[in-house]
Amino acid sequence: MTLLRWLGPWAAAQRAPRVSLRREPGAVELLIYGEPLRGESRAGVYVVTPGIHHQGPDDPRLDRFCRVLAAAGFVVVAPRLPDFLDLRVAEGTSRQLAPAFERAEALSLAHRLGRVSLFSISFGSMPALELAAHPDYRERVGRLVLFGGFCDFEPTIRHAVFGAQRDPLNSPVIFANLLWRLGPEAEPGLDRAAVLAAWRAMVEETWGRMELKLEGRRDPIAHAIAARLGARERMLFLAGCGLDDSARGWFEAALSQVLGQLAFTDPRPHLSRLRAPVTLVHGRDDDVIPVVEAEKLSAALGAHPHQLLLTGFYGHTGSALPSPRSLLGEARTMLSILRALSEAAAP
Repeated sequence: MTLLRWLGPWAAAQRAPRVSLRREPGAVELLIYGEPLRGESRAGVYVVTPGIHHQGPDDPRLDRFCRVLAAAGFVVVAPRLPDFLDLRVAEGTSRQLAPAFERAEALSLAHRLGRVSLFSISFGSMPALELAAHPDYRERVGRLVLFGGFCDFEPTIRHAVFGAQRDPLNSPVIFANLLWRLGPEAEPGLDRAAVLAAWRAMVEETWGRMELKLEGRRDPIAHAIAARLGARERMLFLAGCGLDDSARGWFEAALSQVLGQLAFTDPRPHLSRLRAPVTLVHGRDDDVIPVVEAEKLSAALGAHPHQLLLTGFYGHTGSALPSPRSLLGEARTMLSILRALSEAAAP
């Protein structure tokens, strides 16, 4: 009932339940929500794996979700993953996730809360699946819930940059990841650091501001940042923001050079090693990672215990309102999603 109250489309996104929050420093800083006091009971433990975001779990939307889980009775451990804080898709991010799992498991053992469950958001599906399939962890994970995850990296990033129904605010991160992998010899004379810093500034200025998704609304911000760059850097920066005609040509050339380095993004080699049941949740109108990626994951899981829940109530970055004709079916799906979240409380 707590999940239903706070996660339904009727809930005010600006409000969140009041729960305890403690920050635990380390190589990977952890945010721990709802840590029980002595003698208090909890329903279970979640590790929430953020997606790529410069704020990590401090993003107000993710912070609110963690607070809702904690209010519903869960201990929640959310790591500030260095790779994702740097906006990087990198091999080995699951190793950064491991300390959060170890800490969550220690809390679970101390309070007899059963196996730790993983909840991932967006690109967080990559390290979550890898960790859940690792021989050292696969018998220890209770449940895996992937929200807005992906199966194929190349079509996912193509959608992010050129898709008809895309979120235009994400393109700079895709271009930054390609430039990082190209190496300095691919763009001689380019001030790479200046371009990368400008793309990050664009992300920090625009993410979380839904009104900037509208045509032309983000353009003044991009042009103000571009004015501080040299001519060559300015052109590439604007291309990465989808505001220069050279965008597709540069993207295709860069991707062809680095695609071989991105094999680690494929989750399929990990799926056969999973032990925990999996719930796939995806918005039908997701404008960041298309819904077909969830369907691919479901097909790749095959006979492994899993469920696929497609919803019109939730997009990639917030709640949505489906058509009145679909409300009954969407309500059933929402209850299935909340039931799947609650089942992490099972022993």
